[in-house]
Amino acid sequence: MYGIDLNKAITYKHASLRFFEKNECHVSRFCRDNVLLLVFEGVLRFTENSKPYEISSGSYHIQRSNSLQGAVRASDSPKYLYVHFDAEWAEGEKVLAPDGRFDYTQLKEEIEQLDRMAHQDYSLLERSALFFELLSALYKSSHTRSTADKVADFIAKNYKRTLSLKNIAEHFHFSKNYIINIFKREFGITPFEYITRLRIREAERLLEATSASVEDIAFECGFNTYSNFYRQFCSYNSISPMLWRVEKRKDPSYR
Repeated sequence: MYGIDLNKAITYKHASLRFFEKNECHVSRFCRDNVLLLVFEGVLRFTENSKPYEISSGSYHIQRSNSLQGAVRASDSPKYLYVHFDAEWAEGEKVLAPDGRFDYTQLKEEIEQLDRMAHQDYSLLERSALFFELLSALYKSSHTRSTADKVADFIAKNYKRTLSLKNIAEHFHFSKNYIINIFKREFGITPFEYITRLRIREAERLLEATSASVEDIAFECGFNTYSNFYRQFCSYNSISPMLWRVEKRKDPSYR
């Protein structure tokens, strides 16, 4: 696994809570620090060295140091904690993955306390100690992840190809009903709905950022027929893909 090397020195710099206004975009900048993002409400969208990211509630991401950041789409009113820090990246067992999930109910007190400490007269030692507690909690959580989280990761890596509930069940050696039940209990939706959402989001990105035909985009995102893509897109957005592209190009804040 590749991530933050937990066997090397890590230096806390500063932290703060950040709440976006409606249709606000991530700032464009060159950032020299690593930045931990803990999103606990809404969806944060940004690009990192031209690669798009979408971090939803209950997820974290570490932006790499010396990266060019920006946005091609507005975020969905995210609320999150950001922490700037120095660290080394490595491949191995004792690393913190750059992406993962966290339980906000368990970390809420630490997140709010780190924000308070950052704006009050606390020592660097006290702020650093709390930051290390957060990193430790994220690391432990990533090594005791639920089956549902692992299923979500598998879907995220494979949604562009032909993917069925049978494929997922066979990969994890569980019954299809078991996969459905644990996924619904964890995320409130079925694996099929999750796959469709990922495909629609990717289709929206390609409709906005490229001039590819709607049919080519449908197949690129994993839909096996154009009619299925059209039906699902209209169901999610109440507008056809072509009209969505037109509206989005007229008004980038359109959703």
